[in-house]
Amino acid sequence: MADVSVQEMVESFGYLFLLSRRFEYITDRELEKDGLTTKQLLALIAVERLAGNAPSISQVAEILSTTHQNVKQIAQQLEKRGFVDIQRDEKDRRRLLLRVTQKNREFFDSRAQEHLKAVQRLFNSLSSREVHDFYTIVRKLIESTDDIYRTARES
Repeated sequence: MADVSVQEMVESFGYLFLLSRRFEYITDRELEKDGLTTKQLLALIAVERLAGNAPSISQVAEILSTTHQNVKQIAQQLEKRGFVDIQRDEKDRRRLLLRVTQKNREFFDSRAQEHLKAVQRLFNSLSSREVHDFYTIVRKLIESTDDIYRTARES
């Protein structure tokens, strides 16, 4: 790390924010025809990844690095559209659990190829090796910020 300049780190930090905003804008435009937003898509992906557990709103909020209230609002919008069911936990009536619906599965199955092509367009300027390296770097950054993120949430 000694040969990496502070300026490169600072600029990379800024570029990550810019890239995130651009990806969100592009994805929002792509999903617009389906009446979905990037945030809704990410919530559905989080629920799907934890589908065996019927995750709570708090668990999804933790995965998405956002608030319980934000995920609750997103989930309510998705429930109105038939993509998720929101149910009270039978063991703890205060907890709300999320389950993806059959409509959600059918929708994404029908759109899988189109969504894959959209993601591939975002990375088409990179070689396979660069995509792999990018993936490795992003995973390392996520892992290395876990403790910092948790400490910030607790304070």
